[in-house]
Amino acid sequence: MMRKKKAASTLAALMLFTGIVTGCASKGTDEVSSENLGTTDKNNVTISLSAAADWLKPVDKEIIEDFTKETGIKVDVQIIPTDQYASVLKAKLASGEGPDLSIIWAQANAAQFQPQDNFVDLSGEEWVGRMTDAAKKNSTYNEQVIGWGPEGENAGWGLMYNKKIFEQYNLQVPKTYAEFTALCDKLLQNGITPVYEPLKDSWHSGVWFALMGPAGENASSGLFQNLNDNKATFEGVTTFDIFLNQYKEAYNKGYFGKDALSNTYDKHMVAMESGKYAMTMVPANEDVQSKAKGETYDFSKYGMMSAPFVDNQALAVYDGSLIRVVNKNSKNIDAAKEYLNYISRVDVLKKFYDFTGLNPSFTDLPQKQGEIEKSLRANSNGSVNTIMETGIKFWDNTVVGNYVIELLLDSKTSTDVLKAIDNDRLKLFSAAE
Repeated sequence: MMRKKKAASTLAALMLFTGIVTGCASKGTDEVSSENLGTTDKNNVTISLSAAADWLKPVDKEIIEDFTKETGIKVDVQIIPTDQYASVLKAKLASGEGPDLSIIWAQANAAQFQPQDNFVDLSGEEWVGRMTDAAKKNSTYNEQVIGWGPEGENAGWGLMYNKKIFEQYNLQVPKTYAEFTALCDKLLQNGITPVYEPLKDSWHSGVWFALMGPAGENASSGLFQNLNDNKATFEGVTTFDIFLNQYKEAYNKGYFGKDALSNTYDKHMVAMESGKYAMTMVPANEDVQSKAKGETYDFSKYGMMSAPFVDNQALAVYDGSLIRVVNKNSKNIDAAKEYLNYISRVDVLKKFYDFTGLNPSFTDLPQKQGEIEKSLRANSNGSVNTIMETGIKFWDNTVVGNYVIELLLDSKTSTDVLKAIDNDRLKLFSAAE
């Protein structure tokens, strides 16, 4: 109870949701519970769905509109700034005012939202039996399927590079950190900034760190499980300490450019197209996502490699992507389930995947990979492990990224960063007990 009171007071200070209403109107006092959907006019039902910016594609809006036309159930899409999403959603859930449906991180990292208290067990839903093994694993927490995910396994993030620039200066894809620094030095000597790094969006540096999970696991077998059982700490993991110091060295040497701290992620493709930068860290399905947004970039001129810090060549994969969960305390559980049933229909899935090009999370459609992901897999050593963003409890890219920024600005040492992450996670473990 004390946690809920504290969260409720915190909520008052957080940014309010901005509503993008597809259908019309917000919930009124005469809105009916979905428990009576069978006998009540569904036109009076509105379910809310929270998401961060860019998490929903234009096709999602079309599908929502089609859903409303067919069922009469309206969907109020509530957009939260990405860097505030976790904090705002956790506060709303704790206060009992959470949305009917939310989009959250998957697998172990769903723990931060206390699924046992907040989300419906969807294991018995018909569509669960049609999910791929990877997607089902992605949507499972404590042996219960708690969410619906739109994407099957993908190879996470990688360093996308301009093949023309590499060919021009006779550069090879680096396999070690030493080779990476030699490559970056040569690029700088020729007036090209090696990496477009958007440090103003601090979550991005958190992603770099999250990609080092497989390297940490390979160096210390069982690390993920021990971290999730609160039997291990980030401090003392040599792999993570080396990464942080190498990342800082790359920043200090100018590999990220003089404008790194003011660069934003939404400009990464513009920066790459300018030819002033040779590399940038993006999702492995960057080409697929770009097409889904209606962009017309020519990705045939780009390849992708693993981030070679700590000599890493393993892939940090996602078994799926962000998942949609149903609020256990919602008055509209049946309506929310009806929405998930609708978007799981084969005809709706086909429309979704035809538009987005994502690797399907359902066996009804063939599995596929984009060209950039194929390049990343070809340039890796073939080994895979789960990225820390989903494989580690209480991981927050924004929080971790902010600590990494402090490292770059000499406000923290690498040890300080690891200690800060441990202290945050200890509090969350204690709160979850």
